[in-house]
Amino acid sequence: MKQQPSWPEGVVARYLTDAGKTLGDLAATVDLIEKSDGIVARCTVCPGLEREFHFDPMCTGARATGWATGHAADWAQAHAEKCRALPKPVTS
Repeated sequence: MKQQPSWPEGVVARYLTDAGKTLGDLAATVDLIEKSDGIVARCTVCPGLEREFHFDPMCTGARATGWATGHAADWAQAHAEKCRALPKPVTS
């Protein structure tokens, strides 16, 4: 298996996709990226697949952060478990 690449700025969690596991490609992930108003879940191999989870404006602190992060993590885990999209080959 390849060495794990460094995480991009703002990524707070990573989930290895099914295809990444099969290929040993640790860059084929679903990333959770923290934004000022919530969390964005983004698949690195499915073009344009991104889902936003906003912090609840009626909540503050850990409760708001926990809600958005929990829902984003659940979605990211579910997508990663079934994602068989192959990473685009790198051309030189």
